[in-house]
Amino acid sequence: MPSEQSWSEPAQDQQGEPTYHFPVEVEVVGELGEEQLRQVAKYVFDQLHTTLRNRS
Repeated sequence: MPSEQSWSEPAQDQQGEPTYHFPVEVEVVGELGEEQLRQVAKYVFDQLHTTLRNRS
């Protein structure tokens, strides 16, 4: 696992835009099927993407 310092350091992608890498942990309590887990992952990713896009 990378150090905490490297989590917030932007890397440059091929278009010159910063690319951030940081861990995200989602705890699911109870049982979900594979499709429900995919929906949770998609929702979390979409929310992170929207939030980060709106910050610039």
